[in-house]
Amino acid sequence: MKVAICSKYSKEKIIKILHKKGFKLVKREPDLVISYGGDGTILYAENKYPNVPKLVIKTNSRKLREYEYDPEELENKLEKIRKQEYSLVEEMKLKAKYKCRILEALNEIQVRNKLLTKAIRFSLEAGNKAFEELCGDGIIIATPFGSTGYYNSTGGKPFKKGVGLAFNNLHLRDISSKVLPEGIRIKVRINKGDALLIKDNDEKFIKLSRGDQVNVKKSNNNAMFIKTK
Repeated sequence: MKVAICSKYSKEKIIKILHKKGFKLVKREPDLVISYGGDGTILYAENKYPNVPKLVIKTNSRKLREYEYDPEELENKLEKIRKQEYSLVEEMKLKAKYKCRILEALNEIQVRNKLLTKAIRFSLEAGNKAFEELCGDGIIIATPFGSTGYYNSTGGKPFKKGVGLAFNNLHLRDISSKVLPEGIRIKVRINKGDALLIKDNDEKFIKLSRGDQVNVKKSNNNAMFIKTK
């Protein structure tokens, strides 16, 4: 089985265990991706290797020494993977379309102001709900996986099913966050100001201006995480 590793920390110990268990380390077209780090590493791994099964090794940021994990536990997990004694847990993703460009997100899609000092005016359609002439920093459209992240910090409560909408710093309007059915189709239109279309923590973004519209819906693709038996 071909394995890729995503981490900003040293990979040497993990590589030794992979070789010991008979796995092949690759950078392209892996069968499995090891995400060694925090939540940002998971998002990076899904962005770099979309829809490929991920084995997550969480680091402990509270340790003052180098980030650590349990090598014996990793060996056990890889042995079970080698014997196919595992299951895949699927997590919903979102798909945003602007003209011919498409973004897929595991955590959230954002439409937000380009300049932090200037609000944008925008309209929103979500199923049979419509919000006209909203003014603020933008909107966050989150998956259940991402509902404990930025969506939560802007007032949304974590949820396990559906699509979450959280309005970012609205002016003159008080609209609470909402959780809508996962089959919902959402349209965001920019009425005034310069905005950005962003996914997860990706540093690449799409510039938006007056009249531009973004369509968001559930993706046909899922993120897959390995759970050993």
